[in-house]
Amino acid sequence: MNSYKIIPLIALLICSFITSYSFAQDSEEPIFELDCTIPLEAQHIRPGTEGTKIPVKVGFFVIDIKEIDDVEQTYRADIIFNITWNDPRLSEDALGKSIKNCVFNVADIWSPPIVDVNRNQGEQLLDKVASIDAQGNVNMKQRYVGELTSDLDFSDFPFDIQELHFIMSTYGPDATDIVFEVDNDYTGSRDHFSIEGWEVNLLDGVSTSEQIKTRGSLPTRSFARIDFTLLAERDKPYYLWKVIAPLCLIVLMAWAVFWIDPKHLGPQVGLSTATVFTLIAYRFSIGFNLPKVSYFTRLDAFVFFSTLLVFIALGTAIATSKISSDGKNSLAKKIEKYMRVGYLIAFAFITVFTLWL
Repeated sequence: MNSYKIIPLIALLICSFITSYSFAQDSEEPIFELDCTIPLEAQHIRPGTEGTKIPVKVGFFVIDIKEIDDVEQTYRADIIFNITWNDPRLSEDALGKSIKNCVFNVADIWSPPIVDVNRNQGEQLLDKVASIDAQGNVNMKQRYVGELTSDLDFSDFPFDIQELHFIMSTYGPDATDIVFEVDNDYTGSRDHFSIEGWEVNLLDGVSTSEQIKTRGSLPTRSFARIDFTLLAERDKPYYLWKVIAPLCLIVLMAWAVFWIDPKHLGPQVGLSTATVFTLIAYRFSIGFNLPKVSYFTRLDAFVFFSTLLVFIALGTAIATSKISSDGKNSLAKKIEKYMRVGYLIAFAFITVFTLWL
């Protein structure tokens, strides 16, 4: 082989060896090393002097509403909340270094004592960790999927609008020094939820305080509280077509008895009793779809008075048949004539005053 061909080849091998050796040497040493140590007081003691307020921003984002349980007065939700506060002791200026790439367990730093007041059961899908920027702003995110309790009022059922609450409050020694603020940058909801039969919208969050008085000798204390409210409006067409409309047909079926001659006792009683049995079966079928509450709802009142009207029609049919059999057929027909009009007026009155007013 000619020498002019060997020399470039040898040079190439030498360069490759030097490059590989330099890369291996560099790879043995880390490019940088994170120093995530923080002062001991920042791990256990609140920032600022005692008595000064600590602003805590809370963001609330609703991913999904899965179910509203009328009986248990709970709702299932998928929620992300974002909590931010400032600890100047953890700023880059105070530490003389940056810890913005560090991730801390919330248990290893001071964090505001916050509790989800109406959380029932569920699971947290994110680890309780916090990140800190150069200004000492501490940020923690948490995703919660599960049940929350809410005081529901079914007086206007099935035309009711419910308020679903998510309540956070403070507790413990530092609780009275915390002030909640709504973080609108992290507050919102998806446009559509998986729940059926409801239209749900998120209202503005409200930051308040709550007075707590115990039965002991401790004085009344004021705790910070923040409320996020979801307004849930029930889907009306379902109950109009599947609950109210069939009952209206049953009531009108009972009304037909007034068009049968009082002399015909068999057809009158047969139609009336058939209407009553149909109504009883209807009551059993809708019982599983009604809220199990101790007070009357709009639908309860409508069903009760409609049932009463059907039994009035049955009683009137029996009475007019008895009057007709006693030889007073004209009087019986006159009673039925007035009942045709009076029955419809009474049903219209029941419908308007129980369902709409």
